[in-house]
Amino acid sequence: MANISDSRFAPFLAKMKEEKLSDAAISAFCHSYMELVSGASGMIKESDISAVSTLPHLDGDIRGKTESNAALLQQTVMLKLNGGLGTSMGLDKAKSLLEVKGGNSFLDLTAQQVISMRKSFKTHVNFMLMNSFNTSADTLEFLTKYPVLVDDPKIELMQNKVPKVDKATMGPAEWAP
Repeated sequence: MANISDSRFAPFLAKMKEEKLSDAAISAFCHSYMELVSGASGMIKESDISAVSTLPHLDGDIRGKTESNAALLQQTVMLKLNGGLGTSMGLDKAKSLLEVKGGNSFLDLTAQQVISMRKSFKTHVNFMLMNSFNTSADTLEFLTKYPVLVDDPKIELMQNKVPKVDKATMGPAEWAP
């Protein structure tokens, strides 16, 4: 477990507590921060990894040997990463809200896909967006045009926010988008 009592981490701890982040999020960030200040690279040496010995082939190993079972969809979730702002593209909202085709955004197409799957398979396909604190409000507001999705209390999985680390001081800089 990371040492959250380390004096170098104290400013981060205060900042994260002020934002009411969970102990698990603080501990995870503390671990990463302590690795950073210790000089660890986080890289895995090539000599420590090995190639997979075999992979199944679609035609020989899978096709024709499995059955379609729509009931299994109730045990799965379609999870879409939706936490990125398009700041490098000059945007101040989630990239998924960009219009891409026929007046539809990426998020429209995703929502329509989920609704279509629910109709086609005649079962509830679980759908969840992994949002960030920067994309949550815009995304949920946008999805109000799809009440069957936005009204689901499990529609959103929030990513933890972490402070940026100032390279020169190793102290907190600002919240990462």
